[in-house]
Amino acid sequence: MDEARVMGMLRITIAETSTEQKWTVEGRLVHPWISELKSTWIRTKTARRERKCVVDLTGVTFIDRSGERALARLSREGAELIAAGCYIRHVVHNIERNQIESSAVRKGGRHE
Repeated sequence: MDEARVMGMLRITIAETSTEQKWTVEGRLVHPWISELKSTWIRTKTARRERKCVVDLTGVTFIDRSGERALARLSREGAELIAAGCYIRHVVHNIERNQIESSAVRKGGRHE
């Protein structure tokens, strides 16, 4: 079987407006492609300035653990994640829930 077919592909398209930077991410957000996502995030930081960054994940078909970690980082750094479909919405919900819980712990809001 062709290795490229197994790994799939990842496409990141960035559209700039005066108020936001919109990323459209398509394909599989998996280990071989995470470095590209991270380097694109770092490379576009200056262009983003104070504008909102929206990351549209509606074209994403699969996210592995490294992809989840990368999206969590983007979210922590201000990206708004947009998801469609049960699976991707579930992944994004877990990322957002974990950040809320982590924030509450840091602020001393959770007692166990």
